[in-house]
Amino acid sequence: MTSRRKKILVILSYGLISMLIGVVFQAMNCPECLKNISWVIRNLGYSLMLGYGLFMNKYLYDIAIEPFVSWFKKPVRSIFISFVSTTLYSAFVIFFTNWFWFTFIQEMPFGYFLNHHTDIWITEFVILYFISLWFYARAFFMDWKKEFQQREVLKREALSAKYDVLKSQVNPHFLFNSLNVAISLIDKDPAISKKFLTQLSGLYREVLELQDNDVVPLKRELKLAARYLYLQEMRFGRAFTYSLPSDDAIDGQALVPLSVQMLMENAFKHNRFSAESSMSINVSIENNHLIVRNNCYTHFDAVDSLNIGLENIRERYRYLTGKEIDVIKENGIFEVRIPLISES
Repeated sequence: MTSRRKKILVILSYGLISMLIGVVFQAMNCPECLKNISWVIRNLGYSLMLGYGLFMNKYLYDIAIEPFVSWFKKPVRSIFISFVSTTLYSAFVIFFTNWFWFTFIQEMPFGYFLNHHTDIWITEFVILYFISLWFYARAFFMDWKKEFQQREVLKREALSAKYDVLKSQVNPHFLFNSLNVAISLIDKDPAISKKFLTQLSGLYREVLELQDNDVVPLKRELKLAARYLYLQEMRFGRAFTYSLPSDDAIDGQALVPLSVQMLMENAFKHNRFSAESSMSINVSIENNHLIVRNNCYTHFDAVDSLNIGLENIRERYRYLTGKEIDVIKENGIFEVRIPLISES
């Protein structure tokens, strides 16, 4: 069924429901009126005019109200906005329909209608709120469904991030290089070798502990980065330098897990550097953002895999905070600005 045909059937169903409600109430209030075909036709016309006016609440909601409500995150505010706007709109529809119908079709003075047919107004408002409850229940369900789908997407993204990080750390090259460094240190300096292996095991322990959280303290994330940088320092020596912010500057701040770790891996995986042309990695805090920058150009063949890691971090931040990460590439500097999250 095409979208256009479906919309036509929905509009026709609104008309049928309106006429059915009109016939039911006419049968309840004036059974004898059903024997007069003229009165039945007039009642159907009145029901159609009033019903379509009220059912247009749905399109009013979709176009003008829905952008300002969030049933899942701000239910009280959403209920208030929806009921106030619906009441004002429906009061206008009910007033206009009755004024037009009874003044021009029934040829009844509108003042007489207001004074002697208040039961009609009350009944129509009761019907209105039953219809509105159905629309609001539908809106809540759709909002909940959207939230659920977003959570599922986040879970898949998180699983993908965990897999990529663990895979990049446990791959044969990383283990081979790390163990080679450890073996070479055993004969030269057993104490440093022991420290190296302690840092290596601590790195894996930190990854396993942090990866299941939505957000983690910045202090723990940087502790993980320090372990990783220490291992790389033992491997590359003077081929790179780094700096991390002091503990005083990071209290009370958090961010999504393994984000700094992924950026560190990107820097080592996708850049050319040596002792003669060293790479500098600097991590700092500016304007409530964590800044990670390095001074080397990426390989041209590494752009796609680099973007995958950045997009993963970007999507998780959009979902959890509604904020964006900034990526700046200019003058031989690659910089990523990550908004920090308050732990309180």
